[in-house]
Amino acid sequence: MDRMTPEEWIVNGEVGVSSKTIWAVMMGVVTGKQECNWRHDTPKDPDDFKRCHKLIMAIPEWRPRLPEVAAVFPKWIPFIREWDKLEKMLIDWLVETETYWGLPYRKRKRFQFTDGMYEFMQQLDHEAMLLDGWIEDAPGCYHKDRNSNAGIGVLRK
Repeated sequence: MDRMTPEEWIVNGEVGVSSKTIWAVMMGVVTGKQECNWRHDTPKDPDDFKRCHKLIMAIPEWRPRLPEVAAVFPKWIPFIREWDKLEKMLIDWLVETETYWGLPYRKRKRFQFTDGMYEFMQQLDHEAMLLDGWIEDAPGCYHKDRNSNAGIGVLRK
């Protein structure tokens, strides 16, 4: 995959909710959480992170700007902080037969979350939920105050 313009990526890229969140902040579509009236989120598993990583690979000048995403959406703080580690884990997770930027990767079973990437992302997601104002009632179960804009959420572990 060659470099893409942001406009090309949103139409032709591998888009998911978390990668669209990055795109919206970088493009100035949303500059504050209160302005965001569409679903936004952090990556929930290695495939989600892969879509975010592909966006950054397609538009590499956005890599140093990733803290802007955390400034708008604080729940991104742990993911931006651990981006380099997640990137390394992603590369280790990818299968050799998958075309990914023309680089060889170790062979892995598809959809097997190896090297603890999924578990690590779940730890980051727990931190993200707390940063986003959610209160943990039990492992994986969260709620927000009824006066907030969000209802009850359940995080699958």
